[in-house]
Amino acid sequence: MVSVAFSEKYFDSLLKLTPKEQSQANRAVMQFQHDPQHGGLHYEKLTRFRDSKLRSIRANQDVRIILASAEKENLYLMLYVDHHEQAYDWAAKRKLEINPNTGALQVYRVEEQVQQATSGPATTTVAGLFDELRDRQLLQLGVPEEALPLVRAMQSEEDLNAAQAAEQIPPEVYDGLFILMAGGSYEEACLEVMSVPPAQVDTDDFSAALARPESRAVFTVAEDEQALQEVLNQSIEKWRVFLHPAQRRLVEGKKNGPVRVLGGAGTGKTVVAMHRAKWLARHVAAPDETILFTTFTQNLALDIQHNLNKICSRDELARIQVINLDSWVVRFLKKQGYDYGLLMDSKQQNSLWEQAYDEKPASSDLTLAFFREEWARVIQPQSVSSLQEYKKASRIGRGTRLNRQLRVDIWPVFERYRHLLASNHLKETDDIYRDARQLIEAQPGLRPKLCSVVVDEAQDMGSQAFRLIRALVPSGANDLFIVGDGHQRIYGRNRVVLGQCGIDIRGRSSRLKVNYRTTDETRRLAVSILEKVEVDDLDGGQDTQRFYHSLMHGPAPEVRSFRDAEEQASAILAAIKAEELAPEACCVIARTHRELDDIKAHLEGRQQPCHKLEKSGGVTPAGVLNLATMHRVKGLEFDAVFIASANRGLVPLDVVMRSAADAVSRRHYENEERALVYVSLTRARKLAFVYGYGDMSEWFAAR
Repeated sequence: MVSVAFSEKYFDSLLKLTPKEQSQANRAVMQFQHDPQHGGLHYEKLTRFRDSKLRSIRANQDVRIILASAEKENLYLMLYVDHHEQAYDWAAKRKLEINPNTGALQVYRVEEQVQQATSGPATTTVAGLFDELRDRQLLQLGVPEEALPLVRAMQSEEDLNAAQAAEQIPPEVYDGLFILMAGGSYEEACLEVMSVPPAQVDTDDFSAALARPESRAVFTVAEDEQALQEVLNQSIEKWRVFLHPAQRRLVEGKKNGPVRVLGGAGTGKTVVAMHRAKWLARHVAAPDETILFTTFTQNLALDIQHNLNKICSRDELARIQVINLDSWVVRFLKKQGYDYGLLMDSKQQNSLWEQAYDEKPASSDLTLAFFREEWARVIQPQSVSSLQEYKKASRIGRGTRLNRQLRVDIWPVFERYRHLLASNHLKETDDIYRDARQLIEAQPGLRPKLCSVVVDEAQDMGSQAFRLIRALVPSGANDLFIVGDGHQRIYGRNRVVLGQCGIDIRGRSSRLKVNYRTTDETRRLAVSILEKVEVDDLDGGQDTQRFYHSLMHGPAPEVRSFRDAEEQASAILAAIKAEELAPEACCVIARTHRELDDIKAHLEGRQQPCHKLEKSGGVTPAGVLNLATMHRVKGLEFDAVFIASANRGLVPLDVVMRSAADAVSRRHYENEERALVYVSLTRARKLAFVYGYGDMSEWFAAR
């Protein structure tokens, strides 16, 4: 049997065939692995093309598979599949080679770039994007020598994007050139292209080239029949197989302590976290140990479990526990005979606060909103339990100043609220995190048998959560793997400083930069909503989206205002029909449940079946349109999203903005409202629409 590798492009082209043709292509590949010379395959050398390594085999009378041969290594690389003429036309314009500088296996288009480089005037007065770099530096970045004239001729971001879209430069080369174009240093660009430069490169050793992370981002190898079957079964969802070199560096290998991974929406943070959990389960976990994979909400935990089932073996799954942190803590404390319930009822919480507010000094004009914010942003994060501790507590970032005497005067309100919680046998989330941590620290034997904790959506967790997470697993190699994005903080948490929670990430921090989900046009609109919003990096610094970009392009999001809600509903259905979208692949997103229910009534009144997403469950039936609130849509993705009812008063939500105790709190709330819109827009894979009626939100009125 021979070894077979698949390029990412092969799967892209396979999915464009009919289901019957896909099945025939899969059978042909499996037959080829058993017997490359089988007569029915019509194995043919394509010697008249630019790359003499190219071959073809038949999937049926019309469909051809284009592959490259490394016969000395008994290795064949499946590159493309299509109908006869289209397949041969693709092959005629492609080269596959091992880059002599990076050692990466590269497939790129060669015809158009030669024409572009030799046409037009001989001289130009417009500066090139990469004029400051020498040819030697560009070659070291992985630019194929044949592509040097094309790169030299680039004068704008549009030129770079056009070369990437036409496959005239390899993907990792595009990443490096983009960093340079965006103002990054040459060293930063080199790190984006390859983590460790090869000591030497054998341009005939394809097995060694395929082992490099840069190659594994676009190639996967099936060395035996079982591996081949697994690859073919996974071809629909490439995230299971292909990881960007930056992602793979994070997924694999021993880490000497806690790791933090940042990245904008769509950069594959959760994918990296899932593959890291799989790697830990296979290579690190002892038979009696597990990996805790935790996140903030139950919905996200269910989605993660569903996707881990797709990439992990039964043994690996048995070593990974996926659960949101609240549920884990409640279960843990219940086993210890804990006699408190978790306060979940917002009406009950409001009632307790109203009773506690009666303790406010008559001379004070502080609002109930102030006390609730002070509790959530000062007292709970710092574990303040007495007046003496409150006198010393840091209030950095709070908008209302308090002198020492005023702190003394208002403390009875907080004391009364805590007493009311206790008398009702209730605790808040931060309380149970703290109690669980203190219990583990006092009785180390209660610590669960964990080799590692993987944390997703870290930006939505507070300091008490991270202090507990630090206590769950001993400090050491591979202990904590934390992914998050402060731009997506939507649950009103304080900014966390991991170092202050006992989690030292110095020297072990990474940022993912490439958005694989959303078109760059939609990404730009989403990022513009967060313009001038300061976003933290989870460890006391500022995060940036400087190099954040998307590989895909499409139409700019459509922003429209309508006369009323009925006209908006008609426009949503008209857009779905005009774009030939499957309703089940779309989602209509609104800020509140009430508004979403109203939209649902209008759509169903027009005979459009709808499904309101509450918790993860089965697949939405064909023809049924998804509906979700901005909070619920977190972690999901769709071909098209409709941000509906983007009206003044709803986006941002007036009732939230009016509840702010002061200008600083109002700014916090506005940032969270902006983050909700950012999250909602970046759920779109292909198309995004922003619709409203009446007065459009000020964030979109001028667009």
